Amino acid sequence: MSPFRRGVAGVIVAAAAVFAIATPASAHDQLLASTPGDGEQLAVAPTSVSMTFSGELLVLDESAAGAVVLVVDESGTDWTDGPVTVSGSTVTAALRPDMPVAGYQVRWQVVSEDGHPISGVIPFTVGDAEPLALAGAQPSGERESSDTAASDQIADETDGVLRTLIVAGGGAALAVAAFALYRFLRRPRTAAAPPESGAAADDL
Repeated sequence: MSPFRRGVAGVIVAAAAVFAIATPASAHDQLLASTPGDGEQLAVAPTSVSMTFSGELLVLDESAAGAVVLVVDESGTDWTDGPVTVSGSTVTAALRPDMPVAGYQVRWQVVSEDGHPISGVIPFTVGDAEPLALAGAQPSGERESSDTAASDQIADETDGVLRTLIVAGGGAALAVAAFALYRFLRRPRTAAAPPESGAAADDL
């Protein structure tokens, strides 16, 4: 293979490697586990809630700004007690004592390692109670925060669609380039034509 062909092949391989590495790195962090778990029924009220994510979460300062955790009942009462603690990929929030038998929701929002806010809801129950539906009442003071979280979620989904389109377009371009390289490498070399006998005779 000629140096030119080796160079073209190297460029295409390098571009493919960049796409392969960059694509998973752009994904948001995911919730891996929580205590209480999703839909868990507890015999006694918990003293705290904790969540573990797939990456190290971002915080704006030592007060864990950017991380929000609410534990609400059907009436919208928040049972968290004190500030939220963020340590690496773990978020913890203490709870007030004497939580009654009822259904609850852990409503959380954190800042992913890639800088995007992510949020979710974890339902659980204490005692023999009905689970709290996802459409349960919200405290009036938290409605604005909930609307903001919904807007951030929509922005995240739009960003994900655009990222998918960009990656798909890049993959298609690489496929076309690889096919062109294959055709180029498979093309037979053309031998140089010998000088015509008449021209050689004239030159003598």
